[in-house]
Amino acid sequence: MRQLGLANRLTLTLVLVVVVFQAISVLGLLRLQRSSQDDWRLPVPVRIAAAAAALDRTPSAQRDDLLVALNGDATRFFIADGTPAGYRPRGGALPLLLHSYGAALEDRDVRLLVPEEKRRFRPRLETRRTTVYAISVALADGQRLVVAPGLGQRRRSIALAALVFNLAVGLAAAFLVWRTVRRATRDLQAIADASDRFAVDIAAPPMDETGHAEARRVASAFNRMRARIQALMGERMRMLAAAAHDLKTLMTRLRLRVALIDDPDQRARADRDVALMATLIEDVLLVARGEERPVVLTPVDVGRLLTDLVSERQALGQSVTLDAPAPGQVQADAGGLRRIVENLIENAVAYAGAAEVSFRRDDDRWRLAIVDHGPGLSPGFADQAFEPFARGEASRSRETGGSGLGLSIARTLAHQMGAEIRLETTPGGGLTAVLLFRAA
Repeated sequence: MRQLGLANRLTLTLVLVVVVFQAISVLGLLRLQRSSQDDWRLPVPVRIAAAAAALDRTPSAQRDDLLVALNGDATRFFIADGTPAGYRPRGGALPLLLHSYGAALEDRDVRLLVPEEKRRFRPRLETRRTTVYAISVALADGQRLVVAPGLGQRRRSIALAALVFNLAVGLAAAFLVWRTVRRATRDLQAIADASDRFAVDIAAPPMDETGHAEARRVASAFNRMRARIQALMGERMRMLAAAAHDLKTLMTRLRLRVALIDDPDQRARADRDVALMATLIEDVLLVARGEERPVVLTPVDVGRLLTDLVSERQALGQSVTLDAPAPGQVQADAGGLRRIVENLIENAVAYAGAAEVSFRRDDDRWRLAIVDHGPGLSPGFADQAFEPFARGEASRSRETGGSGLGLSIARTLAHQMGAEIRLETTPGGGLTAVLLFRAA
């Protein structure tokens, strides 16, 4: 249920509550009907005998008032000339049920009546558990007193009308709540969309401050936070640009001084250290400028790009192979894609001594994979592998690993191109870096 939106969850909850209450009402109504029909029993013989004696003593003009006093919701007393409509006498031997009535009513004629069964052209919703009996007693003037189940139709009609009314009110309330909550959550969805755009592109435009009062306050706070973050990022870039300018000046001076070293071995080591420092400075600046680096997406022939990179690595004596790439193009930044692949191959060669590169179609995506059979990643390091300056081993030596920025740079460049990068375990041991592109 958590996968549903807020509006759908609230509406579904209200509808469930209404349905539960209506179900309870329906069960109560069915129980009322069943108790008023199936569980009805004939009054005790003494009561019927007293009613018959009172009617014999009452003049015909006043019998209606007495019958009104005798009637109730459960039992109905009325006078008929013979067998009333809708009933028929019970055939066969006299049931044992009438023995007590015959003794109480002395010499009166007592008959047991049962309802006439009518042919039905539709299935009955409910089968009665017992037969509803009625009793007919002869009066002194030849008429008969009939005692039958009372008609609780008025009470059942009121209950049914209340049930229908409650159902209509519940559905109307559910619709109104759905409309209200949907309008309220529409503003929340706009805020979520603006947050997603800002997470991908820091230069995304501010969101519109519209909607109800609470939504406008949230949008205003979001825009203030966005402006503050952009100001902090701009300040960071200005600081890094100034530091990079000064460092490059110092690097130039160091190269001039290194050229004056007489010892060839020491001069070569100093040149290598200066080159590593320059590479580290460029990596740090690339990570810092990642969000602001302009990206130009064009169709890139990945097969040709991989062929050139692998050939360059093989010319350097590195064990890098390329499976026959599938012909295809992806929308990417050519320079950024080249930097990603170089970083991933560099990691594989540094930690495993070899790399296997492949490029193929995987359903609706292109899959570029760099496979190695080295030590892989430890479980505790896998979650932070893409963080800046994170390394799989504790030393900071450039001889045993890079600066810890290769994967961070690759992830930043991949996100800018709309691609996905992830690390998988190579079957048999090792690490597989996978770069996924949407098919054009």
